[in-house]
Amino acid sequence: MNKLYDFVEKFTRFSMESAPDFSEKVNFLLNIDAHQYTQDTNINPLEYFKLISGLSESCPSVALSFAMHLYTQWGLQAIGLKDQWRDIMQEAASGKLFASLNEPGFYFIKENQLLPEQFSIHAMKTDKGYLINGVKRYVSLEPNVYFLPVYCYVDNPSNEEGRIAVLLIRRNSEGISVKPDWDTISMSESNSNSMFFENVFVPDADTMFNGKDTLQNTNVFGYLFRLSIVAVYYGIAKRAYQFVKDYCKEKQIPHTQRPLSFFPGVQFSIAEIAILLETSYSQITRYSSLLQDFLLGKPIQDNINNVSLITKDTVAKNAEQIVNLSMKITGISSISKSNILSKLYQDVKAGAFHPPQADVAYEIIAKHELGVLTHRTRWM
Repeated sequence: MNKLYDFVEKFTRFSMESAPDFSEKVNFLLNIDAHQYTQDTNINPLEYFKLISGLSESCPSVALSFAMHLYTQWGLQAIGLKDQWRDIMQEAASGKLFASLNEPGFYFIKENQLLPEQFSIHAMKTDKGYLINGVKRYVSLEPNVYFLPVYCYVDNPSNEEGRIAVLLIRRNSEGISVKPDWDTISMSESNSNSMFFENVFVPDADTMFNGKDTLQNTNVFGYLFRLSIVAVYYGIAKRAYQFVKDYCKEKQIPHTQRPLSFFPGVQFSIAEIAILLETSYSQITRYSSLLQDFLLGKPIQDNINNVSLITKDTVAKNAEQIVNLSMKITGISSISKSNILSKLYQDVKAGAFHPPQADVAYEIIAKHELGVLTHRTRWM
């Protein structure tokens, strides 16, 4: 626990005192060994949430990008390491970061319903491994990542293997190129570029999953991804709230000799923000408790997939509303480039686009609640 707060405190102080750029912030986290945090098998989801949300209060882009490494590393621990993967974890401890596995997006279809031409990465089985072709998009922290776990469509699986495999590609493999195509207004510093693979060889030793139950075996990565996402956007909301509270206490209203905090309309908005923030934290606490039981292999009564989606939707929406209310209170100065709220406004907009987006998430939640089965077709 002390290490958690030590990371956050050091990063916050570094970000405030020296005005570093994005790469300097990432290197600082590497220098204090923050990248090793999820190699500790004793961490729990709520502690992890506090780390990522704490980093996000200082820099959401760094928090989001760094979380992609941390949760993927944590997921590898959770699924149980084979002997040969222990060397990989040691390399990661030295600063070779993981890219996010990403969600495959197979929400309402079975493996035999997949359309090969719509799959972004293909694998061809060889005698000693796989040849990989395709593109992995939105690789957060791209300049720093070394290990790239990917979902692949296997063109020639054996009878024992499934069509979907999860393979680990190393950055120094031949046939990898980068397209610096990340140009969004939200999380603009995260360098989430595209990486292309042309006949990249992956040895059998770097196969994570290639059985017919690959998607079921990788569920934990989706749950940890959603925890990471809510932590980032909760941090944004908390930063906005702290800013606007300080603003209300300091801003003097002309001809009143009273600070803004004395005005009822402002008080009502502050109360609304407080309610939204507390609601988000309560939902995150609920999800973290459920996820901890899942990671420990305890029986759970609730549907963790639904709870994870509800948590992600609630926190992302509340964060955007909190930033909007903070800007309403602050007024026109909030859209100044020098005002922290203008940057938080840009970054919080990305919350709606992390997979699965709201329409798909709502469909998943509702179909479970209603007991609607869609094994053959999605809507009929």
